[in-house]
Amino acid sequence: MAKNKLTTADEKFISAFLKPNFDAKTITRTNSYSGVKIEVDPISAEAIDFTRKVYIALKFGDKSLADINPKLKSTNAISYLNRARLLVLKLNPLIYSVILD
Repeated sequence: MAKNKLTTADEKFISAFLKPNFDAKTITRTNSYSGVKIEVDPISAEAIDFTRKVYIALKFGDKSLADINPKLKSTNAISYLNRARLLVLKLNPLIYSVILD
């Protein structure tokens, strides 16, 4: 992961919404539709999980936004969902295309 790609806004988003586990040796995520698995970095893993949780909360009402993060509201959830998706794209376009695209 190229840490120098992160902006101050990215760092603030990570601090506020993501809790990356930098101690994990191997982290994989699976594309929900194709079943393809890929190894990901800790920040991308958390951003992918955040994206999925917010999507489910918005689409199916399966989980309230406040349960994901108290700062999430119906008025800002799409913006934060897109920020998480773009963060993965910025860190590793291959992970984005395999998992989120």
